[in-house]
Amino acid sequence: MVSMGGLHALTAELHSGFLTLAFFCIMIVAGAQIIVRLRNRMPSRLVRWAIKVRGYAEITSYVSAIGGVAGLIVSAWSGMYAWPIDKLFDNDLIRNKILLTAYATVLWGGVVFIRTRFGRSLWACPAMATVYVAMTFVAFGMVAIAGCLGSKIFRDESLLEPLYSLVGLNVDKAFQLDINVAAAVALVSAVALIGSLVLARRKNLDTVRFAPETCQKTFKWDEPAIV
Repeated sequence: MVSMGGLHALTAELHSGFLTLAFFCIMIVAGAQIIVRLRNRMPSRLVRWAIKVRGYAEITSYVSAIGGVAGLIVSAWSGMYAWPIDKLFDNDLIRNKILLTAYATVLWGGVVFIRTRFGRSLWACPAMATVYVAMTFVAFGMVAIAGCLGSKIFRDESLLEPLYSLVGLNVDKAFQLDINVAAAVALVSAVALIGSLVLARRKNLDTVRFAPETCQKTFKWDEPAIV
């Protein structure tokens, strides 16, 4: 019989590796895109390197992100059975880890969705590329903190302890908002989401597909293709 504790540990290592690789590859693509865009001001050897590397880094980031999200889901599922239910919700530190893991899963799911929806052509539009990179950065931060909370749970130490002290964050207390603040945040988020969907439908934005010929009417960016 498969040990849920062992499966949880295995999938935690897998998703950490996959998502770390995805994060650094996306950052490499972002840097390469900037270098290529400013090719007239950059050394020619650096530009050639950026053009060659960005295509491989881009597809690697996509595959790694998919594997990481799958690992996150399996890790969360196995973690529910690796610990007694009462301990999962009675310990504030474990609750914080569950919360951050849920946020990270949603954000990394958003990263995968954007790349799947728009393809590598999203890099031809700096605005969308900025959203993509920013979401990746926040998602990776969530995973990193959740992983360090896991280390604190099992070993009572964390790599980010100096950072917690610097910002005055007490990870042993539950991360929770006042009920009124939480309700207000949920209401504003729902209104913003519905408003965005209505605007997208009226402007036919839901049918738009990014492509070099579309974005390059305004921006002089190209796709990070494998060459």
